[in-house]
Amino acid sequence: MKQRREEIIKRIFETSEAMKRGMYGHMLSYFQHLPVSRSQLEVLSAIKYMQPVSSKELANQLHLSPGAVSQSVDALEQDGYIVRKADAKDRRIQYLTLTPQSTQLLQDIDNQRKELLGRVMQELSLEELEVWLKVQSKTSMHLQNMQPKTPAPNVNTKETK
Repeated sequence: MKQRREEIIKRIFETSEAMKRGMYGHMLSYFQHLPVSRSQLEVLSAIKYMQPVSSKELANQLHLSPGAVSQSVDALEQDGYIVRKADAKDRRIQYLTLTPQSTQLLQDIDNQRKELLGRVMQELSLEELEVWLKVQSKTSMHLQNMQPKTPAPNVNTKETK
Protein backbone atom coordinates (compact mmCIF):
# COMPACT_ATOMS: atom_id res chain seq x y z
CA MET A 1 0.00 0.00 0.00
CA LYS A 2 2.83 2.43 0.92
CA GLN A 3 4.63 1.64 -2.35
CA ARG A 4 1.45 2.28 -4.38
CA ARG A 5 0.93 5.60 -2.57
CA GLU A 6 4.51 6.65 -3.29
CA GLU A 7 4.10 5.72 -6.97
CA ILE A 8 0.88 7.77 -7.23
CA ILE A 9 2.53 10.77 -5.55
CA LYS A 10 5.46 10.47 -7.97
CA ARG A 11 3.05 10.43 -10.93
CA ILE A 12 1.16 13.45 -9.55
CA PHE A 13 4.44 15.34 -9.29
CA GLU A 14 5.41 14.35 -12.85
CA THR A 15 2.06 15.30 -14.35
CA SER A 16 2.01 18.58 -12.39
CA GLU A 17 5.41 19.46 -13.83
CA ALA A 18 4.25 18.48 -17.34
CA MET A 19 1.16 20.68 -16.95
CA LYS A 20 3.29 23.57 -15.72
CA ARG A 21 5.63 23.24 -18.72
CA GLY A 22 2.68 23.00 -21.10
CA MET A 23 0.97 26.07 -19.66
CA TYR A 24 4.25 27.93 -19.67
CA GLY A 25 4.78 27.12 -23.35
CA HIS A 26 1.33 28.37 -24.32
CA MET A 27 1.54 31.49 -22.19
CA LEU A 28 5.11 32.26 -23.31
CA SER A 29 3.89 33.09 -26.80
CA TYR A 30 1.37 35.48 -25.25
CA PHE A 31 3.94 36.98 -22.85
CA GLN A 32 6.28 37.82 -25.73
CA HIS A 33 3.83 40.45 -26.92
CA LEU A 34 3.37 42.13 -23.54
CA PRO A 35 4.76 45.60 -22.87
CA VAL A 36 6.41 44.39 -19.64
CA SER A 37 8.91 41.64 -18.83
CA ARG A 38 7.92 38.47 -16.98
CA SER A 39 9.73 39.67 -13.84
CA GLN A 40 7.89 42.99 -14.02
CA LEU A 41 4.66 41.05 -14.45
CA GLU A 42 5.42 39.15 -11.23
CA VAL A 43 5.96 42.45 -9.44
CA LEU A 44 2.67 43.84 -10.79
CA SER A 45 0.80 40.70 -9.74
CA ALA A 46 2.21 40.87 -6.23
CA ILE A 47 1.35 44.55 -5.93
CA LYS A 48 -2.19 43.77 -7.08
CA TYR A 49 -2.76 41.47 -4.12
CA MET A 50 -0.76 43.40 -1.54
CA GLN A 51 -1.39 47.06 -2.38
CA PRO A 52 -0.60 49.42 -0.98
CA VAL A 53 2.79 47.79 -0.38
CA SER A 54 6.29 49.07 0.25
CA SER A 55 9.24 47.95 -1.88
CA LYS A 56 10.72 46.25 1.18
CA GLU A 57 7.54 44.20 1.78
CA LEU A 58 7.42 43.38 -1.92
CA ALA A 59 11.03 42.14 -1.93
CA ASN A 60 10.31 39.92 1.08
CA GLN A 61 7.16 38.49 -0.49
CA LEU A 62 8.84 37.76 -3.83
CA HIS A 63 12.11 36.56 -2.25
CA LEU A 64 14.04 39.09 -4.33
CA SER A 65 16.79 41.51 -3.42
CA PRO A 66 15.74 45.10 -2.76
CA GLY A 67 17.85 46.10 -5.76
CA ALA A 68 16.00 43.76 -8.11
CA VAL A 69 12.65 45.06 -6.91
CA SER A 70 13.85 48.64 -7.18
CA GLN A 71 14.84 48.12 -10.83
CA SER A 72 11.46 46.68 -11.72
CA VAL A 73 9.57 49.31 -9.74
CA ASP A 74 11.52 52.16 -11.36
CA ALA A 75 10.80 50.85 -14.86
CA LEU A 76 7.13 50.16 -14.09
CA GLU A 77 6.68 53.63 -12.63
CA GLN A 78 8.37 55.25 -15.61
CA ASP A 79 6.05 53.37 -17.98
CA GLY A 80 2.95 54.37 -16.00
CA TYR A 81 2.06 50.98 -14.51
CA ILE A 82 2.48 51.89 -10.84
CA VAL A 83 2.53 54.97 -8.65
CA ARG A 84 4.44 55.62 -5.45
CA LYS A 85 2.81 57.44 -2.58
CA ALA A 86 4.68 58.58 0.50
CA ASP A 87 3.41 57.38 3.87
CA ALA A 88 1.67 60.23 5.67
CA LYS A 89 3.47 59.48 8.96
CA ASP A 90 6.91 58.56 7.60
CA ARG A 91 7.78 60.22 4.29
CA ARG A 92 10.75 57.85 3.84
CA ILE A 93 8.34 54.97 3.24
CA GLN A 94 6.77 54.84 -0.20
CA TYR A 95 3.80 52.65 -0.99
CA LEU A 96 3.20 51.17 -4.41
CA THR A 97 -0.20 50.90 -6.08
CA LEU A 98 -1.37 49.94 -9.54
CA THR A 99 -2.57 52.37 -12.17
CA PRO A 100 -5.67 51.71 -14.31
CA GLN A 101 -3.27 50.82 -17.14
CA SER A 102 -1.69 47.96 -15.18
CA THR A 103 -5.04 46.84 -13.79
CA GLN A 104 -6.28 46.45 -17.39
CA LEU A 105 -3.09 44.61 -18.41
CA LEU A 106 -3.45 42.13 -15.54
CA GLN A 107 -7.14 41.64 -16.39
CA ASP A 108 -6.26 40.90 -20.02
CA ILE A 109 -3.65 38.35 -18.93
CA ASP A 110 -6.11 36.75 -16.51
CA ASN A 111 -8.69 36.47 -19.30
CA GLN A 112 -6.07 34.83 -21.54
CA ARG A 113 -5.21 32.28 -18.84
CA LYS A 114 -8.88 31.53 -18.17
CA GLU A 115 -9.49 30.96 -21.88
CA LEU A 116 -6.52 28.59 -22.10
CA LEU A 117 -7.62 26.67 -18.99
CA GLY A 118 -11.17 26.51 -20.34
CA ARG A 119 -9.93 24.89 -23.54
CA VAL A 120 -7.70 22.48 -21.63
CA MET A 121 -10.47 21.47 -19.22
CA GLN A 122 -13.39 21.23 -21.63
CA GLU A 123 -12.97 17.44 -21.73
CA LEU A 124 -13.44 17.14 -17.96
CA SER A 125 -16.83 16.44 -16.45
CA LEU A 126 -18.31 18.67 -13.76
CA GLU A 127 -17.63 15.92 -11.20
CA GLU A 128 -13.96 15.70 -12.26
CA LEU A 129 -13.61 19.47 -12.01
CA GLU A 130 -15.14 19.46 -8.52
CA VAL A 131 -12.74 16.73 -7.35
CA TRP A 132 -9.78 18.60 -8.87
CA LEU A 133 -10.81 21.81 -7.13
CA LYS A 134 -11.23 20.05 -3.80
CA VAL A 135 -7.82 18.38 -4.01
CA GLN A 136 -6.12 21.55 -5.23
CA SER A 137 -7.71 23.65 -2.47
CA LYS A 138 -6.77 21.16 0.22
CA THR A 139 -3.19 20.96 -1.05
CA SER A 140 -2.88 24.73 -1.28
CA MET A 141 -4.18 25.19 2.26
CA HIS A 142 -1.73 22.58 3.56
CA LEU A 143 1.20 24.29 1.79
CA GLN A 144 0.24 27.66 3.25
CA ASN A 145 0.21 26.20 6.76
CA MET A 146 3.57 24.44 6.41
CA GLN A 147 6.81 26.02 7.54
CA PRO A 148 9.38 26.18 4.73
CA LYS A 149 12.16 23.66 5.14
CA THR A 150 15.79 24.17 4.34
CA PRO A 151 17.18 21.85 1.66
CA ALA A 152 18.51 18.47 2.72
CA PRO A 153 22.27 18.47 3.36
CA ASN A 154 23.01 16.47 0.19
CA VAL A 155 21.20 18.94 -2.11
CA ASN A 156 23.46 21.35 -3.97
CA THR A 157 22.61 24.94 -3.16
CA LYS A 158 24.43 28.22 -3.70
CA GLU A 159 25.77 27.98 -0.15
CA THR A 160 27.29 24.52 -0.69
CA LYS A 161 28.89 25.17 -4.08
